[in-house]
Amino acid sequence: MSSFWYAILGVLLVAYFALGGLDQGVAMLLATIRGNDERRRALNAIGPMFLGNEVWIVGAIGVLVAAFPRVEGELFGAAYPVIAVTVLALLLLNASVQLRSRGRRSGGFDLVITVSGVALALGWGLLLGVLLHGAPVTADGHVHGFAPLADPLVWATGVANVLLVLTHGAAFLSWRLADARMRRTVRWLGPVAAGVVLLVAGGWWLSAPDGIRNPLIGTLLAVATAVAVGVAGRFGFAATLVACALPVLAVASALYPTVLASTVDPGATVTVDDAAAGGDTLRLLAFGAAPLLPVLVAVQVSCWWLFRQRERVPTPLYW
Repeated sequence: MSSFWYAILGVLLVAYFALGGLDQGVAMLLATIRGNDERRRALNAIGPMFLGNEVWIVGAIGVLVAAFPRVEGELFGAAYPVIAVTVLALLLLNASVQLRSRGRRSGGFDLVITVSGVALALGWGLLLGVLLHGAPVTADGHVHGFAPLADPLVWATGVANVLLVLTHGAAFLSWRLADARMRRTVRWLGPVAAGVVLLVAGGWWLSAPDGIRNPLIGTLLAVATAVAVGVAGRFGFAATLVACALPVLAVASALYPTVLASTVDPGATVTVDDAAAGGDTLRLLAFGAAPLLPVLVAVQVSCWWLFRQRERVPTPLYW
């Protein structure tokens, strides 16, 4: 049952990295777009799906807290500064996008939107890096200090995720708006992102943290990520969608069955079974929460289908 809920958590996070990454990518690109009408057009392109894309992280956090309370506590302890900034950025991004068109001046909100997008993409990448690195979990079962955040590889992982998300946003706007400038951006940014992903993957392979149990699988998925983003100039949005989803699978596969490795006491390493809630709790969640996942998928698919047409003119319909 613990592996089942771990898979559900993975599905929710994959969906968020792929779809929520769109919100972050468009937000980061907003500062490069000139003119309020063009910026509104870019936000309108993501507008119908914007809040729906963010629902996946709400579901993921709910599953994490309910099904894996120990991971939630210890991971938050290992990267508390990053999580605090990431949550704040998530709130600011959602609020700023919805408030920017309510006043006469939108420049301040545009800056907040861009900075929040960068903070979110970097923050989620850092959390993936912390999981790969491991945390100082001691024999008492608690994390002491933020040592993983001092590792350059953790920060390199964050930067790689920023580049993936940025390429994702550009590919989306290129497709949704038929924007030639964004198409050119994808052509050069995709290979740059691919190169950084390969360098980061090589760094983790050479450093070989104790928590990585399946380095070959993780590396192959990282290479697949690099290939997907590298060919985005040719295959566009579909390729970046895959590229932004794969890092979650790469990290989870590389670590499994470990969830959070201890860098100070191997006996304190947290596995999937160790982290899971009791059997009764997991069974209750299976009856109460699992049936909601198909509903969430159906709503998301219908939303994308209903708003599949490209935005051709600026409109105040959304933002």
